[in-house]
Amino acid sequence: MLSCGLDIGTAQTKCVIIDGNKIVQGRGIVHSGANLARASRHALKEALTEADCEEYDLTIVTGTGYGRAAIPLSHKSATETSCHAIGSIYRYPGSRTILDMGGQDMSAIRIDETGAVLDFAMNDKCSAGSGRFLEALPDIVGMPFEEIRTIELEKTEPLRITNACSVFAEQEIINYFEHGEMVENILGGVFISLARRGASLLNRVGIEDEVTFTGGVSQVKGIARALSDLIEHDVNAGIDGVYIGALGAAILGLKGSHNW
Repeated sequence: MLSCGLDIGTAQTKCVIIDGNKIVQGRGIVHSGANLARASRHALKEALTEADCEEYDLTIVTGTGYGRAAIPLSHKSATETSCHAIGSIYRYPGSRTILDMGGQDMSAIRIDETGAVLDFAMNDKCSAGSGRFLEALPDIVGMPFEEIRTIELEKTEPLRITNACSVFAEQEIINYFEHGEMVENILGGVFISLARRGASLLNRVGIEDEVTFTGGVSQVKGIARALSDLIEHDVNAGIDGVYIGALGAAILGLKGSHNW
């Protein structure tokens, strides 16, 4: 049995294929762009190649994310909240609080030991608190995202970013840059600014150990560290955090089988 989860986000489309024992067999990730159906097929193709199987080998395909209705090949769909809850508790069994920071919004989720959602809060008012804001940084500071992602907060002297609006925040960054401030220190300020928004959302649902950071932004080491410092809790984060929603969708696809 092979179950596929497709997470269609505003910035990236992720795909995870698992077997009946919930072991990951293949993963794929592409930029979403305007054609979400095409993005889902490209992400699926990557995952199928890694899993060394064909589309007809898949038992079930479950869609999630804001674009889940645009997936022509899905058999069922699930909410982002439930997928991130299930994916987090599978990847990190002690997860009780989750911060999902994606391309356009972020959400805080509190769950129990089974992955059931106890409380939920979402903030999608401004892209300054999301991955869309990060997407503009490489052009502004002249540094590729892959390099930005690996910068350690401890090696910066963060500058203060005061604006919540992405337009004004970008202008602050440009002003710092034009005044000769070090790029690393500017980015340190950005990391803390984004982490503050995440910490505020987490406090709304109540923080319980363990805390897991998911979504594309969770790949940024400096933001994960700033978040940990602000909430005074260790934070589960890493390069695979971007796949947590797709993983949860794939696991939910197994529900009702003898493997669930």
